[in-house]
Amino acid sequence: MEFVVLYCNKNQYQMFEEFVFRHSPVDYSKVEILVYDDNSTLDQKQLLEQLCLKYDNIKWINPEVNSNSQAPIFSAFNAADKYLLENNYTANWILFFENDCFPFQENFWSELSNTINKYDWLERKVGLFGFSNFQQYNQGEPVYSSGNPVPGRGNLLNGILQPPYSGWYQNLSTEYYETDYFVVEVPNWQSVCINRKLFREIISIDVKYKGRLLNTDDMAHQFMLNNIFNICFPRLFVYHDSGELKNRVNLINDANYSRSDNVHDVFETRWGWRWGKRNMHLRNQFKNVLDNSDFYDNTIQEKLFNMHINDGPKKIEDFE
Repeated sequence: MEFVVLYCNKNQYQMFEEFVFRHSPVDYSKVEILVYDDNSTLDQKQLLEQLCLKYDNIKWINPEVNSNSQAPIFSAFNAADKYLLENNYTANWILFFENDCFPFQENFWSELSNTINKYDWLERKVGLFGFSNFQQYNQGEPVYSSGNPVPGRGNLLNGILQPPYSGWYQNLSTEYYETDYFVVEVPNWQSVCINRKLFREIISIDVKYKGRLLNTDDMAHQFMLNNIFNICFPRLFVYHDSGELKNRVNLINDANYSRSDNVHDVFETRWGWRWGKRNMHLRNQFKNVLDNSDFYDNTIQEKLFNMHINDGPKKIEDFE
């Protein structure tokens, strides 16, 4: 298999059997599942141990470490890569899922493998890739409705901060969804594939990030700064549950887990502008960095900044 599956989990191990395995149309026994535990309670770690005993394809990759929620997604990718190296796995792609996200096509695993094998430039030119992300569920079928699917999010494309996009690749023209792939600033972070080799070569982990927020976004920008692309394959579907299904699962509620007050400050310090549609000065901040330093000279970020979301989907050759 060209990829392995990764979860970064904290206190939500019921999600495997009561949510993912129950509602996703794919057969999870067909893939290797790595689990990075982000300092769960003892009871929850015992649930993980039981899952590993019950399913021989589920591997707990950091049983000896108690994480303290510093940049957990960064840390999960790093730990997964080290585990794969130590155990002589040849797969170059780590497919990450948030705990409430799963494939929405019965043949997703084979289609993903075919996609990885189809593009001989993928391992050289792409750091992260993602999928069309649906947020409505109807008896196992994706629902096309206002704003859906959502392949990614961004700040730099001219027009993407205003409605109907509001910082996301959403409400896009039909051509976006019908093309084989297109370049995005950040793939929709709830499910992304990461290039292990390029992660090892390029990505530095900033432990000042607390919680999960903006971890994937920072990785995406590190790749782009080194002229490595992030893309979406829009005809591969995943589903991210907004509460319709996971509300049926008895979970520990930790409202502070995913978010932290410091992450936007850390991002702004690293990149020179503050993330998100609420920042009314974002384009001015980015232009100020362009005008007063060579930090973004000839990078993908600079090229995105000079494009418009309404120009339609762009291929890698449009940037080269």
